Amino acid sequence: MKPQTPHQSPVGFLKSLTLFVLFLTTFLFAFEHRIELPVWLQITGRLHPLLLHLPIGIIVLAILMLMVRTRFKSKQFTLLTTYLLLFATLSAAFTALFGLLLAMSGEYGATVQQHKVSGLVLAWFSYVVLWFYQSSSEIIALKHTGIVVLFALTIFTGHTGAELTHGENFIWEPLQAAAPAPDPETTSLYQVAVMPVLEKKCFACHNEKKAKGKLIMTVTEKFKQGGESGVAFIPGNPDSSRMIQFIHLPQAHDNHMPPDGKPQLSQPEIQLVSAWIKSSADFDKTLRDYPTDDPFVLLASNNFLYSKLAPAYTFRSASAAVIEKLNTPFRVVFPLHANSPALQADFFVKEYFETNALEELKQIEEQLISLNLAKMPVTDANLKLLSTFGNLEVLNLNFTLINGSGLGYLTNCKKLKSISLSGTKVTPESLKPILNLPQLQTVYIWNTAIDADAKAELAKSHPQLSFVHEIFTDNSTLALSKPILVNEGILKATDKIELKHTMPGVSIRYTIDSNPPDSVSGLLYDGPIPLVETVNLKAIACKPGWYCSKLLEVSVYQEGYKPLYTELHTAADKQYRGEGAASLTDSRKGYVDIFKEPAWLGFRDNNFEAGFDFGAQPPNLNKVVLSYGDNLGAYIFPPTEVQVWGGHSKDNLKLLMAQKFSEPKGYRTPHMSFITVNWETSSHSYYKIIAKPISKLPPWHGGKGQKGWFFVDEVFFY
Repeated sequence: MKPQTPHQSPVGFLKSLTLFVLFLTTFLFAFEHRIELPVWLQITGRLHPLLLHLPIGIIVLAILMLMVRTRFKSKQFTLLTTYLLLFATLSAAFTALFGLLLAMSGEYGATVQQHKVSGLVLAWFSYVVLWFYQSSSEIIALKHTGIVVLFALTIFTGHTGAELTHGENFIWEPLQAAAPAPDPETTSLYQVAVMPVLEKKCFACHNEKKAKGKLIMTVTEKFKQGGESGVAFIPGNPDSSRMIQFIHLPQAHDNHMPPDGKPQLSQPEIQLVSAWIKSSADFDKTLRDYPTDDPFVLLASNNFLYSKLAPAYTFRSASAAVIEKLNTPFRVVFPLHANSPALQADFFVKEYFETNALEELKQIEEQLISLNLAKMPVTDANLKLLSTFGNLEVLNLNFTLINGSGLGYLTNCKKLKSISLSGTKVTPESLKPILNLPQLQTVYIWNTAIDADAKAELAKSHPQLSFVHEIFTDNSTLALSKPILVNEGILKATDKIELKHTMPGVSIRYTIDSNPPDSVSGLLYDGPIPLVETVNLKAIACKPGWYCSKLLEVSVYQEGYKPLYTELHTAADKQYRGEGAASLTDSRKGYVDIFKEPAWLGFRDNNFEAGFDFGAQPPNLNKVVLSYGDNLGAYIFPPTEVQVWGGHSKDNLKLLMAQKFSEPKGYRTPHMSFITVNWETSSHSYYKIIAKPISKLPPWHGGKGQKGWFFVDEVFFY
């Protein structure tokens, strides 16, 4: 007796629809190279990742049904299995169609061809198995075998798809032994330090089998050639390199890389890749081929070369949720290397350092292997807290506030291998508690009170240790570091600008106009500089026998008149709303590389438009200063026009001044800047400021024609 089948009318329609989709997909597959897809069909293809889980789940369910078929009556099993196969076939057909449309609109290699063929075969074979279940009741074993083969085809097709999305050998990679880490002495520093970053964050989408934007990064020569937008990097110029520009774009931007939802580069990783490009982006030079003071070498050594030993740690990994919570704009926690529970924590921006930020690391005290506190206001008292990190191996305390009196706390860190104390006030006596730590190998004491004789004595009494006392090992003429602005931030009316340099005998020359100083021109700094409103300070340090320093250029802001009330007339972008209108007058400056910091307000689709209410007794004013971020590679430009309106109320305003600004002519180093707009002295109760973002990026820019951003952090009235 013929088994009962589903109602003929809907089943017949669905089978006919499936057959139509299969023939359509086969036709498109045969002639794909002659077909150019319209945009709306390209969008349809992007449904493929969403739909592909349906046939997989249904076919897995069919296999489970087959395993427990004895629990069902024969007719029930046949009926249920037929329904499952019907929907598996229909969803497999649409998945194959959408997948083909996606492949036709992308840039893929041989793997996608394999995936397309296997997906199409899977869809057709599903239809054949369905036909067997409906048309034959005699060959039971053949039916069951068909489902098993269908399941095997599903696994193979899924595997080829996983390789496209996640990289080659994605499924079996965890079961394979890790390749030995390359030796930086004999292997190029690019392979040792930069390539592991690109492997984790970039190679999955930019390889020979899947090349988004036609950019292949896995082959050196093709990486150098670039993609459809041009070269990815310009040796020596990271700010003009597209890969760095795209990394710095707002995460929601279409060109941001890696795309939103994919693992992002950490700040140390961005710094490393940028330093590699700055240092000529060489693929072949080994560690010994670079100058020891090259920033790329220093970054690679501090952050990545430690992982070359790839030690096997036995402690458990910290949860992803804990790591995510610990990452802030001023503290980054990240794995030392792939598939390792070992973590590194780096701190940034000393003004925002707090002791509780260290205490929060107790959540990962077992996993914390490397801690970078360089230039943070860490004191000897804080070292007591560090003693709880029993697995700590690398500790960077360079240029902190310690004097060494608290180093005894670190005797609990039995696994400490390297400690950096350069630029601190440590003495030979204060080092004694840590010099007998069982695993300690290297102590960095450059630029401390420990002179060459004391260092020699330490080396003699502790021959098992390496004391690094000199950063430079040659006798060439060296350049001075930049002068230091002592009183950073926003100064009060009575404050003066203070400059200093860490090296004795240095002379500092400065200007507060548009002309940069040099060794003979500019004002000689001989004491604090009186400040009149906001200025652009330029300063260099010079000393006989040394090259003058690079130019220090910084905007120095003086507090102006503060309004009683501030309001935004237009909304900032939802990603960059800071603290709302309060961000404009809270005396809190932003940072040019952290635009999600609450000090910033970002505008792209709207003009910046804000109102400032000075009340019934307003001061006499004739100037406004807008402090803004300038990061052209990240599409963040100066405004094209600023308007100042004034009146007795926000409903009764007149235009006081409108000033237009020319657009930049090319890329430049990201920096903070300001715009000053003057008008005839007035005492209006209410002022409205309008700043217009650039509407179309210029032709020289990688995002030409797109909208630019305007980021503002403070507004000053004088």
